[in-house]
Amino acid sequence: MGLLPKRSILAKLHSGKQFESLDEHQEFQLRLAAELEKGSVERIPVGKLFSYVTPEEWYREKDSGIVYRYIPPEFPLKGHWLRVKDPEERSYFGQLHHGDRPTPEEYTALSAKLEELWLRGEVERAPDVDTPVKGVLIYHHPPSDETFELQPPDRATKCGTWRKIFRSHQDGSWPGELKRDIPPARRGA
Repeated sequence: MGLLPKRSILAKLHSGKQFESLDEHQEFQLRLAAELEKGSVERIPVGKLFSYVTPEEWYREKDSGIVYRYIPPEFPLKGHWLRVKDPEERSYFGQLHHGDRPTPEEYTALSAKLEELWLRGEVERAPDVDTPVKGVLIYHHPPSDETFELQPPDRATKCGTWRKIFRSHQDGSWPGELKRDIPPARRGA
């Protein structure tokens, strides 16, 4: 047994967190395919998505249980190859509504649920004043550091928009320049 811990197979497939070139990405794909063929790595269902816009795959190293997320590059976007901290974690907000275009009825129900969670102090809320769309609210769940935006239904499609946005308390972008709403029961505290 060596002094240093054995490096994960998945970590060895690609040394960076992103893909800098098409050649680098193709080399990664060949290495991943070889490990899948050997049976040392398996593709598993995706848990908490990094983004709801880009396709994503998860791979688990069979011996160690280590999981990595793979988001293919769409150059100039460089994609991602990142270790998943908690593969069992699911999206807090994604469980409240499983789509990104709520119907008017779904929007009303989702808004009511979010209002209830905000009043109980489970989520934080801030109006988005930088958008021309009126009534856009941004919700943040502190335990998961997850942030979603809810836009009211628009005239053309009659659907709202419910999507993950990249604001995080951990990186300092939540609340950022936004002014958080304070629930009425907590305003005097």
